Amino acid sequence: MNGQTGLAADEAAYLTGAAEPATSSVLTSNSKFLNSPLFRDVYAQMGLKRDGHDLPDAYLIPTLSRAMGEVVDPARTMALLAAERDRLPEFAAWLDERFVSDFTAEQVAHCAEGTLGARIHDFIAGSGYQIDFLFRDAPRNDYEFLLKRRAQNHDIEHIVTGLCPSQVGEIALIAANTIANARYFSTDFAHELNLYGTVLMSTSLSRSGLHYPKTLPALLEGFARGHALGSKQAKPLFMIRWEEHLDRPIADIRAEFGFEDGPEPGHWDWVFEAFKG
Repeated sequence: MNGQTGLAADEAAYLTGAAEPATSSVLTSNSKFLNSPLFRDVYAQMGLKRDGHDLPDAYLIPTLSRAMGEVVDPARTMALLAAERDRLPEFAAWLDERFVSDFTAEQVAHCAEGTLGARIHDFIAGSGYQIDFLFRDAPRNDYEFLLKRRAQNHDIEHIVTGLCPSQVGEIALIAANTIANARYFSTDFAHELNLYGTVLMSTSLSRSGLHYPKTLPALLEGFARGHALGSKQAKPLFMIRWEEHLDRPIADIRAEFGFEDGPEPGHWDWVFEAFKG
């Protein structure tokens, strides 16, 4: 190494080889993600920025959603989904049922302490958040139904898995879903489902490593716990109808679904502020 200025010329040449990339007056690549100015920008922001108290953690999510719209092919996604519907009778039946719900605090106020319903009640009443907050006009087709159920189940998945909504717990839950999807679906369709989470996982790892080194071991622990939990699933978490488990104790649900890899309550609470240092 040449001090702090980088590699010496011969060291750099050893790594780059003799080939040179094609040059152009505009940035072009064989990566559709790199070719999208909006995607490049939001990915760089999410991976390089510091988190702060001035804006919500999810502030850039609408921008990322728009960027994703530029790089995905809806027709290909629908074709892959149709192929999975033909290949997986269980998945086809789940799609055909088109089951959706929308909890209110009053609907689960009767649930006994320690049950899933009681935890959902406390979540809604205490936070003011809604379980059904995305894709309110859906579903118009199979894919919109899938997205709607993913959104409806998200906060409940935090509750049942024990992967808290901290910056680490969020990534751990994404890792769990990524593995569960990859185990159940074809590689191509799982790739489409996991694209969003791939961005969130990779940019979170970048922010942690660049700005918040104290959180990095915890984040890597979250990846490991999420991977272990997702590997035990027989089907994607978004296909589970948690509405049928409202009166069951959380401990029983975790034992049935193999959610023991979630940490003890409060395990990652400290990272809320550490990620904003």
